[in-house]
Amino acid sequence: MKRVQYDLNFKMDIVRKGKEIGNFTAIARQHELDPKMVLRWARELNRKDVDQLDGASKRQAAFIPTAEDFKQLEHENEKLKKLLAEQAL
Repeated sequence: MKRVQYDLNFKMDIVRKGKEIGNFTAIARQHELDPKMVLRWARELNRKDVDQLDGASKRQAAFIPTAEDFKQLEHENEKLKKLLAEQAL
């Protein structure tokens, strides 16, 4: 049996329909989906785990540093170097 991957828009649409009528199980059955899977999608959307829903977390790193992050790290690194030099004296 082939495993089907659903795109993010489809998942969001199913969850939206489930919230509208207040019954995720009925929506899951209408679309021939496992109700537990639809409930998991709803829970992840409520937690804002959109990356997990889209499967993007498997394809990309969890943290991509920005230029500001690098500046902060360089500043912290300089402070630590100074502290280490002071301790060595």
